Amino acid sequence: MLTVLNSSHDPFYNQAFEEYVFEHFREGEIFLLWQNDPAVIVGSYQNICREVHVERLRQLGIPVIRRITGGGTVYHDLGNLNYTYISDGGAAIDYDQCLGPILAALNDIGVPARKNRTCDIAIGGGKISGSAQRMTKGRLLHHGTLLFSSDLGVLDRITTHRKNDCFQSKGTQSAICTVTNIREHLARPMTIEEFRERLLDRMVPPGSPRLTLTPEQEAEVCRLRDEKYRSWEWTWGKTPAFAYEKTGVFAGAPIRVAYQAKRGIVSGVTVDCPLLDGGLAAALLEGGRLDPERFSSVCLRVAPDRADELMDWLM
Repeated sequence: MLTVLNSSHDPFYNQAFEEYVFEHFREGEIFLLWQNDPAVIVGSYQNICREVHVERLRQLGIPVIRRITGGGTVYHDLGNLNYTYISDGGAAIDYDQCLGPILAALNDIGVPARKNRTCDIAIGGGKISGSAQRMTKGRLLHHGTLLFSSDLGVLDRITTHRKNDCFQSKGTQSAICTVTNIREHLARPMTIEEFRERLLDRMVPPGSPRLTLTPEQEAEVCRLRDEKYRSWEWTWGKTPAFAYEKTGVFAGAPIRVAYQAKRGIVSGVTVDCPLLDGGLAAALLEGGRLDPERFSSVCLRVAPDRADELMDWLM
């Protein structure tokens, strides 16, 4: 077992770093630990708008990043520790193969964790970790979260209770689970830095290879970050096709918004409200990208005094 050290907290860089290691380190077992600044990470087959409150994230300055594995939406912050376990794969996806060593290491450092469902880790009735996998060319990437001291209030506000049923899509939907932080269940206090080092020591014992990327490898990770993970094409253009319809009351007047999107391009737009120039709104959105900044600019033009409220109707 070896590790490649990564001190970055940039969520775009960290997704690129993980993919680069997976694609270019082709032999042996590899274990990575990494932390992100606040970010929402969605599965490769998910509709972002269905999973989170897009406008609230935009206002908070929390980015959304699509990863290369399936599964559900997760919230990362510096109270959450992410792990990646890369190994030679078998004939099929196998969660037990990867969760076993993680659980053993957690138990060894005093975390009373157990497997829950197919790919979760829990303490008591609370989930502390979700995971996902990808198999490519005989290599298996397994990665997951470890909620240590995460701000569960933010997680709850932006994800758990914001499932938007106005989006009808075949995209993967996240499961709603009760979550808890590891720190609340330890027999003695421990900082996340100590937790990280103790977990790393058990998964990659002292004396095992601990590598860093060369400047050339670092440049390739940065290129992947900028060309893929920061791109609209990867984050929004990969959104599964969907139809959207929402009706209700806007500023005391009835409103109906409907549209569909395929490969991230919006079509069939209807904005019907007596207080708004719905024709202008539809014309501005029709044929354009599914993009929060673009939708926000339309809201500012059509309803400058209630742009935030309109944004909540459109996306």
